[in-house]
Amino acid sequence: MKKLLLITFLLFFTFSYAQEKDKRDVLKKDKPTTTTLTAVSASPNPLTIRTRINFKSTKNQLVEFTVKNLVGKTVFGKRINAKPGTNSLLFNRNNLNNGMYIYSLQSDSEIVSKRLVIR
Repeated sequence: MKKLLLITFLLFFTFSYAQEKDKRDVLKKDKPTTTTLTAVSASPNPLTIRTRINFKSTKNQLVEFTVKNLVGKTVFGKRINAKPGTNSLLFNRNNLNNGMYIYSLQSDSEIVSKRLVIR
């Protein structure tokens, strides 16, 4: 009897979870996604002194550029007024230690993150 009750509970729980997942998928499909930041790259990467961050924007927008260490602490931040087309910014290493960092470009609708290595 206990086994039958356990199996019934597990089937009910699995079915309920599957239904919730389907509802979330439907909501995602209804919401259009707009990509405004593309072709994000850092050159050179790995860097020793400085690198140039290049990206393309589809519209005029305010973009926040941040660099975080692997613990998640923001070590650099800058706001850029991006224009349609190719944009670039120069990032100097300054007093950052050698290692791996994550740089992000954030607009009002998306975040693009990439890896940056300092040697």
